[in-house]
Amino acid sequence: MTATLLGAAMAVQWEVGGGRAVSSLPAPARWMAENLPLLDGGEPVWIWRGPFFVAVLLTVPLVWAVTNHAASASPRLLTRGGLLVAAAAIGIEYNSPGGYGWIFDLAALLAALIGTVWCGLQALRRGLLPRSVAWALIAALPLTPLAGFLTFWYLPPGLAMGTLLAWAIAGVTIGRRRGRPLDETSA
Repeated sequence: MTATLLGAAMAVQWEVGGGRAVSSLPAPARWMAENLPLLDGGEPVWIWRGPFFVAVLLTVPLVWAVTNHAASASPRLLTRGGLLVAAAAIGIEYNSPGGYGWIFDLAALLAALIGTVWCGLQALRRGLLPRSVAWALIAALPLTPLAGFLTFWYLPPGLAMGTLLAWAIAGVTIGRRRGRPLDETSA
């Protein structure tokens, strides 16, 4: 959750550094730009991508555990493969000449988003996971446009934020279960 929020803050900083006047930003973004100087113009651009990379990597163990309960291999492979390829693509995105890694990042994050929602739908329909966890995964779809707004409609970070926020909510929901097994669906 912390890495996801830090990623959002740093994405806002990137947008500010990308030519936006601080005074033209919405109030929360303006506050972050003025009070959280996470990206100085002289720093390498990968510094603001770091939190997205860390957030994706921190999510992988949770994704692996939850997607083990998927009814079929397709959503499990889309989610897992999408997040792993996204982690690699995020590292490549701004470290490659011309920055063409964003195309792979975008495709991988779309696959992870589709897989996440599909896992949630399967779990809800077949009772494979507690309902609250399944709904948290399905919530990736409506969270993505909200995350896109927070990242000024720059698509890869918006997709990453929407998907990772859904997984963070699922993680918090699982954490509240206090030792009950994940396949016990009475939540």
